[in-house]
Amino acid sequence: MPTDADYAEELSYLSDYVHDDWLGFSVLVGTVGKLLGKGHTREEQTALLLRIVGDLLAEGAEAGDLTDDPGTPFAAWGTGRDETLARITAAVEELGRLPESGDICWFTADD
Repeated sequence: MPTDADYAEELSYLSDYVHDDWLGFSVLVGTVGKLLGKGHTREEQTALLLRIVGDLLAEGAEAGDLTDDPGTPFAAWGTGRDETLARITAAVEELGRLPESGDICWFTADD
């Protein structure tokens, strides 16, 4: 498992990222791999992924979908942290693998 310092450093990077751009699951899954290294089960990877998502949501990130509307390119789900995490957890379980960008949702935060 990652050290508290390593986790905090990666979360800080992701928090900055989500304020600058839409954040997809490929970046999050890459962070999970960096923090855990090789040899961990999908359950361990998923648990860390959901921890990261939960912490980003707690810091003000929102989950939502990209749209084709240039005036409103991001449609937030408008759900609270717990409901968002439950929805993402169910979607990851349904996928049967770790998600990629474009799967499930994207994340962003308004400044």
